[in-house]
Amino acid sequence: MIRLLGGGLIGFLLIALWIYCIFDVISTDEVLIRSLPKMAWLIIVIILPDIGSIAWLALGRPVFAGWRPGDTGGRETRRVVGPEDRADFSSSSKPPDTDRLEAWEADLLRREQELRRRKPEDPPSPPAW
Repeated sequence: MIRLLGGGLIGFLLIALWIYCIFDVISTDEVLIRSLPKMAWLIIVIILPDIGSIAWLALGRPVFAGWRPGDTGGRETRRVVGPEDRADFSSSSKPPDTDRLEAWEADLLRREQELRRRKPEDPPSPPAW
């Protein structure tokens, strides 16, 4: 019983997809269709129902088309918001590791100055890690 119900449901969904794609190809403007001419897509969808319908949705339909057949108004796209777009972002704020970096640079500068002052015959001092 479940096997018959599952096969019937899948078959019904495939027929619904096929009919949706036929209406979508017919109602979409020719200039918005991708990859092939409108008549070629219609023939592909009619002759190869399952593969043609999936190919139409993936390769032929306008990129940001709505969900209704022939709707070319487009779906709303989300805007990417970075941290600098937030209202509380301050350009003068320092990154979190700035203090550690400044301390490291000061230590390097101190070591360089120490090396310049030292005479060539003095042995080098061990690092202060």
